[in-house]
Amino acid sequence: MALNWEVVWEYRAALADGLKLTLDLSAWSLVGSLALGTLVGCLGALPGYFTRRLVAAYVELLRNLPVVVKLFFLYFAVGLDAMAAGYLALITHQSAYVADVIASGFRSVPREQSEAALVLGHSRFQVFRHVLLPQVFRLVLPPLTNQFIEVVKNSAIVMLVGVQELTFQAQNIESETFRGFEAASVATACYVLIALAIAGGMALLQRRLRLA
Repeated sequence: MALNWEVVWEYRAALADGLKLTLDLSAWSLVGSLALGTLVGCLGALPGYFTRRLVAAYVELLRNLPVVVKLFFLYFAVGLDAMAAGYLALITHQSAYVADVIASGFRSVPREQSEAALVLGHSRFQVFRHVLLPQVFRLVLPPLTNQFIEVVKNSAIVMLVGVQELTFQAQNIESETFRGFEAASVATACYVLIALAIAGGMALLQRRLRLA
């Protein structure tokens, strides 16, 4: 069967709406997972044994639960609406991976630096804010790039609860026109462009921090 790319133009509004929703989901989930993951990673760097064990349990539990399980639990069991369940599932899922990345960054910074700052009279918050975190973020930018791209890829899972994002729209086009290849090709191209934009932005940020 010959390809018919005109169907993409005919459904351009639906694809544009789906892309906009995917970008919205990805952007807010990225910010949320970074904030929550950084908080959990910082808590894991504290000296308290109980706090470290609690953080380790959080990371292991959420990393081993598929994101679709989180989504269905929040949507069907908790009763959140589709968008709220999608946001929370994506944020909590990726925050565990971000926390692990942040924790590895803290382990890469020599302990003597924080000890010296504490001896000089800085509070533990000041040590985290001014001494540790700036170095940690420089170290973990490459692995964080992968985590941000994972957020975009995982955003497609929300179609399972009826959120009409990009993948949902592509499958809807297939069901109505039987032109799944054309629709899927456009959706794939959009995901690739988003991933390239994230990778390029993070690479630029990494170069600027290296020069700072």
